[in-house]
Amino acid sequence: MHQKHLLFLAVLAALSGHALAAEESSVPPGSDGPALKGTGQTIPESDVYDLLTKSETTLSALYYGRDRQEKQPNNSNGGDIRVNALNLGLNFKSGYAWDKLGFDAAAHASLRLSKGIGFSEVLYHDYNDVSDPAEGGGGRDKSDAVLSQAALKFRQNPDGQGFSARAGYTPISIGAMGTSGGLQSHSYRGVEAKYKIGDFELGYGWADQFRNEWDNRFRDMTNSWEQGRSNGSNPGKIKYVNSIGFRYAPENAFVDIGFGEGKDYRRTAQIAGSYTWKLSGGDTLTSVGYYFQGKDEAPLGLKNSQTASHASASITYATGGLSLMAGLGKSRNPDGGEVNFRLTPYGNSDNRNFIQTWGQDDDFVWDGTRVMKLGVSYDFSKQGLPGFSVGASGNYATGLKNPNGAPDSKAHEIDLSASYSVQSGWLKGASIGVYPAWYRSGDFYGKKDRNDVKVIASYSKTF
Repeated sequence: MHQKHLLFLAVLAALSGHALAAEESSVPPGSDGPALKGTGQTIPESDVYDLLTKSETTLSALYYGRDRQEKQPNNSNGGDIRVNALNLGLNFKSGYAWDKLGFDAAAHASLRLSKGIGFSEVLYHDYNDVSDPAEGGGGRDKSDAVLSQAALKFRQNPDGQGFSARAGYTPISIGAMGTSGGLQSHSYRGVEAKYKIGDFELGYGWADQFRNEWDNRFRDMTNSWEQGRSNGSNPGKIKYVNSIGFRYAPENAFVDIGFGEGKDYRRTAQIAGSYTWKLSGGDTLTSVGYYFQGKDEAPLGLKNSQTASHASASITYATGGLSLMAGLGKSRNPDGGEVNFRLTPYGNSDNRNFIQTWGQDDDFVWDGTRVMKLGVSYDFSKQGLPGFSVGASGNYATGLKNPNGAPDSKAHEIDLSASYSVQSGWLKGASIGVYPAWYRSGDFYGKKDRNDVKVIASYSKTF
């Protein structure tokens, strides 16, 4: 089965990638194309054949390794994650015929390199395969290949001003809808439309299906976290999700506002903003603020209708290669525990990328959480070592609510990072990073202590 998937990717690459870039047009350069049907006119090559001659194909390879050990009762591995995976990607972006119409397509294969444990969120996860008890009993990660994007696109003007749209199987990033993912972006079956005037942009997104990175196909949206994929699940269907968004992004600043709805399930609203001050000597001071709120709706809402909110802000001072960051955050969800930023219960179908106080092992958005974050990073380019960078951050949280009147908990996390990106030569753009993390939750019911390390290496080439 996996050989067929890889053959599928290879054929698609040959048809839409650098093979197209190397192929000579059937119409000599500078000549007219074939006659426009029903007229005596011809189609200029520079209009129609821009679809191919101005296309781009990106081939990517990404290794992801993770070893997370979670403290569980009786020393079980119920919360552990061990994964070694290779992701091979192909992303084709056409040019625009008549400077207006084009199409994009993407595919990727996620390959499990060794036996693992747990739900990695980077491999296809079969919830119903519990054949190996050593994997934690919650299903198994497996290798797979998918056609992850296939969309038509339109633009009114080459400079991005005016109206633009995408429709099909596509990422959408408007207002409260987003497609943040892991190794490859999640996608919707839907449409996004935007209108831009100068630094102002108004957009709308709509979708009725969604594919997580850990799924092998697009599925209808439901009020079930696992999307109705496990045995015995009886989810209610969410007919669609949609969002309207407004963005104003002048130089050194932005304001982003969004309102979203998962039909008969929940409504959300959010606002984010940032401003960067340019200081003497090239130093900068950047502030970011974010506020989110969401509420479940009948009849598809959870048993206890959740009314949730989150606010966080940060300020970062950068001088030379050094960056210093401080952030504060607060979350509330008395009916559901952890704040859900999504328009559905599952997947990353949201635009929560503005959270300022997250950590590698926890977003620190449980009910009652008040969190402080401090971080430092350094780029060694100024020291004659371009491409090398290191970082460290710490989160300290109080007020995490426990059930049944139990005392509130405290939690803290320390994250480290070290990375290198090749700056020149045929491997330019290749990178590798190591990301250790330690999370301690005390007596908090919602999450246990964790030791975690990730290794991520990537390389891509665009033709």
